Amino acid sequence: MSSTEDRIAKWRERREQENAARAAHGDLPIDLAVIASRAEALSSGASEDLDPVLRFVVETLRTERSETVGDRRRVYDAIARGVERGVDRDPQSDYAELRRRQLRAIIRLIEADVRSRPVEFDAGYSPPGLDEATGPLLEGYRRRRKLADQAELTRARRRAVLADEAYTIAVPVEEEGDLVYLRDLLAQSDARTRAGASVVHPRLRALRALLRYQFVLLKSESRVALLWTLIGPAILMALLMSVYFLAGVHTILNMDVPTFSMIGTTTWFMFRNVIFRTTASFHAQRTLLNFSAYSPAAIGITQGMIYMSAYSVVYVALIGGGYFAGIFTLPDNLPGVVFWIVCIGLCGLAVGVIFGSISVVWHYFPRFAPAIERALQMVSSVILVSEQLPVQYRPIVLWSPLAHAEQLLRSAYFEGYKSSDASAQYFFVCFGFLVLAAVIAQRLVRSRSIPL
Repeated sequence: MSSTEDRIAKWRERREQENAARAAHGDLPIDLAVIASRAEALSSGASEDLDPVLRFVVETLRTERSETVGDRRRVYDAIARGVERGVDRDPQSDYAELRRRQLRAIIRLIEADVRSRPVEFDAGYSPPGLDEATGPLLEGYRRRRKLADQAELTRARRRAVLADEAYTIAVPVEEEGDLVYLRDLLAQSDARTRAGASVVHPRLRALRALLRYQFVLLKSESRVALLWTLIGPAILMALLMSVYFLAGVHTILNMDVPTFSMIGTTTWFMFRNVIFRTTASFHAQRTLLNFSAYSPAAIGITQGMIYMSAYSVVYVALIGGGYFAGIFTLPDNLPGVVFWIVCIGLCGLAVGVIFGSISVVWHYFPRFAPAIERALQMVSSVILVSEQLPVQYRPIVLWSPLAHAEQLLRSAYFEGYKSSDASAQYFFVCFGFLVLAAVIAQRLVRSRSIPL
């Protein structure tokens, strides 16, 4: 009785499969429709294993008629139809596309093997060259999955930033020990900071820590990059001096040409490097935005302050070494010189924050920044002062606030030169507008500077 019931149950199960296959693939013969219906399951799940696809194709060829090319083609078409129907359920699935490509490779290899030699489709059969043909498919699938996961992680972090929420991730089991160790170190560091910094404002402590971090990064950079802070101004200064000397000019409005050139070129290199480093830091160091104490502007400002400090050392080295070598003269009003150098550096900071904010919205903007910098150089009294130009051309130079700062810097440096065109009031009004624009710009793009 039990055997009869088993046969009836199997018959009913077979009939149900045939009916389902006929409903899904009504234009196929019943045996091929059943194959197509069973093949739909190959596109579901998330297993990367190739064996289920290979075993299904081999088993189907062993149980169905497969003596001729036409017989095998009908079997292949039925399996492919089932896989395509499974893919249609989730057309965006990378896994379904992987199964489709694996099936095509398996069919191609099996058919090539069958046509070259007699083949027995036993349980352990595998066509030659299977790993070489399907390995790149699996690597491509894993690469697409990794990119998709990274994109989803970026979107999740962006949503957390926009919602002003803390973003948390699951820690892998193998990294839990490292996380415990890191927490202990952070707790010890926090305890030392609280014990010794009760009178220091938290924001100042954060900036102090950020400055130390930036100095460590600068120290780890190429020594050539650090050396260029001194070599770059020296090369431009030599070019500028050679132009004047070839023209037979040794003094400009009671200023000796070497010192005149040194002041303009070094200040300009400081200005442009502060801008470019501040602009690049908005993206290059945005991982620090995971800490609430830091903003894009704070990261950019510390970068600019470091380069202002570096070029202060360059100034001391050039003026001191050049004076003992008999090339440069010493400044007449040292506090005034320091004041205007700092003002030019702060102006570069403001411009760098503005450029960095624009680059967050328009990623191609940094490509145009060097052209803007070169245009500013021509009208910023780096190469010549406005008093050297005819009266009708002086407004072209004097619209730039940096030109006023450069000429006031030279007025403080040289006793015999007092600029008749430069206006401190104009510079500070423009500088105030630049600072206001920088504050507004970095606030507008704060939510778009996504941490890594």
